Amino acid sequence: MRLSSAELIIPPGARGPPPHWHEMHDETFLVTQGMVRFHIPGKPNVDAHAGDYVVVPTRSPHTFSNPGDVEARFFNTYTPAFYINYFKLLSEMSEEGKPMSPEANQKAMSYFATLPIPEP
Repeated sequence: MRLSSAELIIPPGARGPPPHWHEMHDETFLVTQGMVRFHIPGKPNVDAHAGDYVVVPTRSPHTFSNPGDVEARFFNTYTPAFYINYFKLLSEMSEEGKPMSPEANQKAMSYFATLPIPEP
């Protein structure tokens, strides 16, 4: 498959994945509810609201969060499609109702050509 997609829900106040970049795939984000804050190292944060569309090219450092007090949702695409398996792995690794540790998340990312951004 060339393209895969998923709808993701970010609870209020939730931090996203650790800062990272993808060696082999592009990502897009269509925010459908609330606000998603995109964090790009060395640049100002970008707040995307419902209807906004964000493109993250291959090898672009990023992460995202929901600093607001309402649930945020976005429709996410991955090209090529293999990265959808990361989310399947996360569902297998996570315990219901408990946040995943950054270390466990980074381990899952490493299986899908996704690398952490070193701390400054």
